[in-house]
Amino acid sequence: MANTRFLSVAALALLAAVATPSFAKNDVQSIEGKWVMDNKNGKSAAEAPGHLAEEIKIDGNTLIIKSKYDQPQNGVYPLAWLGIMTEKLELGMGGEETVNQIGPFRHVSKTTIDGSTVTTTWNATNDPGSVEGQWIRSLSEDGKTMTLQVKGKASDGRVIDNTVVFRRK
Repeated sequence: MANTRFLSVAALALLAAVATPSFAKNDVQSIEGKWVMDNKNGKSAAEAPGHLAEEIKIDGNTLIIKSKYDQPQNGVYPLAWLGIMTEKLELGMGGEETVNQIGPFRHVSKTTIDGSTVTTTWNATNDPGSVEGQWIRSLSEDGKTMTLQVKGKASDGRVIDNTVVFRRK
């Protein structure tokens, strides 16, 4: 009787392990690390902030992105890079709403993980306008390259469509 109960518990544990979603912790953690922009790749590398680098960490259910970049000489941060040109950004990873203050913008986002792709859907508002969009971070199969797609639209009609390629440092 004890052996049957043990086998039932062991079988249940094995079933739970097999049924774990494809975005298990190991897949998510593969995006952790230090990343530097590849100036030769990506359709928007020339327009991106100079010397853009990101350090991505996971702390519990929070994705922490620390960015370094050349500060704009005129002090104006381009709308297309809102949230990317942020020294530290914390995003919840379970699809829950996360609110950050980015300069004058109230930034509301939801981040989901699917395998080695991290998608953040966001909107940012301030007076007199707003902008909404998506960041899609995709990791290459070998884990050495991350592609960041920045897509969005501002309330004044401007369209954002940037792609930057990063190399693992």
